[in-house]
Amino acid sequence: MSLLINQAPRRQPIRRGLGLLGDSFSGNCHTIGATVYGTEAYGYAAMIAARTGLFPSYLDNQGKVGDHTGQFLARLPACIASSTADLWMLLSRTNDSTTAGMSLADTKANVMKIVTAFLNTPGKYLIVGTGTPRFGSKALTGQSLADAIAYKDWVLSYVSQFMPVVNIWDGFTEAMTVEGLHPNILGADFISSRVVPIITANFEFPGIPLPTDAGDIYSAIRPYGCLNANPLLLGNTGTLPAGVNSVAGSVLADSYKAVGSGLTGITTRWFKEPAAYGEAQCIELGGTLAAAGGYVYVQPIANVTMGNLAAGDVIEMVSAVEIAGSSRGILGWEAELTFTKPISGASTTIYYRSMDKYQEPFTLPASFVGQLETQRGAVDLTETVITSRMGLYLAAGVAQNSIVKVAQFGIRKI
Repeated sequence: MSLLINQAPRRQPIRRGLGLLGDSFSGNCHTIGATVYGTEAYGYAAMIAARTGLFPSYLDNQGKVGDHTGQFLARLPACIASSTADLWMLLSRTNDSTTAGMSLADTKANVMKIVTAFLNTPGKYLIVGTGTPRFGSKALTGQSLADAIAYKDWVLSYVSQFMPVVNIWDGFTEAMTVEGLHPNILGADFISSRVVPIITANFEFPGIPLPTDAGDIYSAIRPYGCLNANPLLLGNTGTLPAGVNSVAGSVLADSYKAVGSGLTGITTRWFKEPAAYGEAQCIELGGTLAAAGGYVYVQPIANVTMGNLAAGDVIEMVSAVEIAGSSRGILGWEAELTFTKPISGASTTIYYRSMDKYQEPFTLPASFVGQLETQRGAVDLTETVITSRMGLYLAAGVAQNSIVKVAQFGIRKI
C-alpha cells in the first residue's frame, strides 16, 4: 500500500514587489520626475497591482524607451539584485522588430539569457509575454511580422516549459492602443486580465495593507496604524463646499472634506453605503462636463501630524475603489499622497500617485474594482504639509452615468 498522495502544486511565496524589465511598454507604466512619482492608469502595472495587491515601485521599473532585448541585458543584474521585487515581467520585444540587422535568433538568445538568470536565482521569478501586435502606421509587415508571430509561438511552446508565460497577442486590438503600438487604458486593462490569473495561480503574497478596523490609528501601541483619522470613512459630517455641485441631501464621511473645480455642467450626489470594512463614500455623477479640466478631490480635513513621524520614515496611501455605471467619462479615480517642503528656497509639492489619469479621450472602463497603493515617499522632517486625497478627473463632453466609490482610506508607514 502506498501512502503517497498527489498534492496540488504549491504557489510560490514572494514579496509584494512587482518588477518590470523591457522597453517603453514597461517604462510607460510609471511617471518619474523631480516632483512626481506615480503609476499610470494606462500602464498595465497599475492595473495588475490594483487587482492583485502587488506593489510596482518605480525603483523596480527597468524599462527604457527604444531598447531592444540585447539592451535589456544591461539592466538584468538590477532585476536580480532587487531587494523589493521577487516577481518580474518581460512582456515586450517590439523594438527588436525595427532594429536593423536584428534577427529572431538574436531575440531568442537574449531572452533565454534572461530566463536562465532567473532560473539560476532562487527566490526570483519571471513571467514572459508574447508581445502585442502593431497597427496602422506602426504595423509590421513581411519578415518582421513573421518573426513577431514566430516569437509569440516560441514563447508559448518553448519558454513555457521553464516559467509562466502570458499570451497578450491574441485578442489585442488597435482600439487598445494610443497610436497603434502602445497600450491605452483599455490595453492596460486587457493585459492585466491576461496576467492576473497567472500571478494568482502561481504566487502568494500578503495584500495591500488596507485598514480593516476603526482602531487602525497611529499610536505608541500601534506604531504602524493610519496617520489619518477615520480610515473606515464612517459618519456623515464631512465638508461639502459649493464647488462640488452636490445635490440636496448629500453627505461626506466624518473628518473628510471635498474640493471641486471646473465642474460646469456636472452634478454630484454624495452618499454612503456599507463596505467590506466600514463604509464606502460614494459619488454619483450626472450631467456633461462643459470644458476639460474638471475635478473633485476627497481628502482628510487634517494634515498628517508631523510629530508622529521621524526622519527616514517611508509612508504611502492606500484605498479600496470602485467605478460602477454605464458611461466612460472618467479620466482618473486616483490615489495621491503629497509632501510640501522647501526645495532651493521655494515651497514645492511632491506627488506620489497610483493610477494617475491619462489624457483625453482615454478614459477608465465603465466598471472597475480594485485597491490602490501610491508610490512611497521618505520623510526628512523638512516637510511643512503631508496629506493625501482621492482625485476624480472627468472627461469633457461625455454624459456622465457613473458612481465612484472609495473605502478603507489610509496613510501609513511602511
